[in-house]
Amino acid sequence: MAIRGAIHRQRSHLGLSLALLTMAVFVLAAGTAYVVAELRSKTPVETGPGQVNLGGGKLPGAGAYVPAYDLSSDPVFPTLRIGYAIESHTTKAGTSEQLARSDDGGKSWRLVRPFPFPNGYSQVQFFSLEDGYAFGPSGLALTTDGGGSWTVGATLGGTLERVTPISDNVWATYTVCQGFPVTSTTMCNVRLAVSRDGGRHWSTAAAPSPLSEARSGGDILARYSLDTAYIVSYGVTGGGLAVTRDNGRTWQKMPDPCSAWQTVDMATVPGGVIWMICGGAPVMSGQASAKAVFQSYDSGRRWTLESYTGFGPATATWGSIAPVGNLWYSGQLSQLATISLGRAWIGVSGVGVLITSDDGKNWHLAEGLHDDGQDTGVGVTFNNADDGWAIEFHEAVWRTSDALHWQLIDGK
Repeated sequence: MAIRGAIHRQRSHLGLSLALLTMAVFVLAAGTAYVVAELRSKTPVETGPGQVNLGGGKLPGAGAYVPAYDLSSDPVFPTLRIGYAIESHTTKAGTSEQLARSDDGGKSWRLVRPFPFPNGYSQVQFFSLEDGYAFGPSGLALTTDGGGSWTVGATLGGTLERVTPISDNVWATYTVCQGFPVTSTTMCNVRLAVSRDGGRHWSTAAAPSPLSEARSGGDILARYSLDTAYIVSYGVTGGGLAVTRDNGRTWQKMPDPCSAWQTVDMATVPGGVIWMICGGAPVMSGQASAKAVFQSYDSGRRWTLESYTGFGPATATWGSIAPVGNLWYSGQLSQLATISLGRAWIGVSGVGVLITSDDGKNWHLAEGLHDDGQDTGVGVTFNNADDGWAIEFHEAVWRTSDALHWQLIDGK
């Protein structure tokens, strides 16, 4: 299994999704976009080659070399050699994102074409070499030719939180907020939209999820199969966990071990095992934060605390107990990745990547990976049990072929 992440921000969005028919790919998505019931896509937008003029600043054109420090999303690799990521480029007029492609396993990157809008994308997903999408504040954009052209979906209905594909069967969570004005404490209802044609058309789930979240929080969508998924909402004002096993027709609320924590990430493993990690508010000028790792061995009915730094939220169920296991207090939670029942990785901003091989009880720095101490976010991606990539956003890309030893392949 694999997980992909985006830059850790004050309002972190730690999300998950399954991609490709034979492997799980979990996605972290920062930012917002919009979905509606029964959407019909707009006319494809052709993005031609050459320089792009953005209010007095020029962006590099298609084919231009992309340095590692311009990459601002997790890389997505449909094959072990070909991958895609978002290139973030700043001009006098601001920041713009374009699609970048690697043909050598992440060692080098070149621009494909710009997105339909100049900025506002936070994540890309490809479930084949040609078919994929980008999403973020600008909305959801689809491509069927490897980014050569984009189809833009309608932008109505609610604030998009997560987009989660299993091949062309795509689910998305979005929030609908009641009342005006909408503030950081406004509670919003979490809804589910379903697409069976790669995101071109959407319909709302038959029953709304029983969860809500504050605008200062977020939610995670973890799909287990074509008809089963978990959604967890989180934030300092509360949270909740629910599961559907029938495409959103019915929902069941489950115990939520990370309720009242600031950030949360979750991953499902075959056999009914679920990992969940909680992150607290940053302390010591952002250089540290409380963290806790939980596992459930019965599909979320009961949870075991595997490791805990101590100093978690006082209002959390586990907030006042003594530290458990060996988990680093340094750095801020960026994301969780797991490919087996006992082995997992945590991306930690300002630290690097931590690894466990004993069900989350003890964590140590992954060999060959380092972090320069900047709070830029760290993401980990696996295509199978051995082949993976790690990225420190706007800094460097690492590669592993045995899930243990990492080599710097681009950046510093």
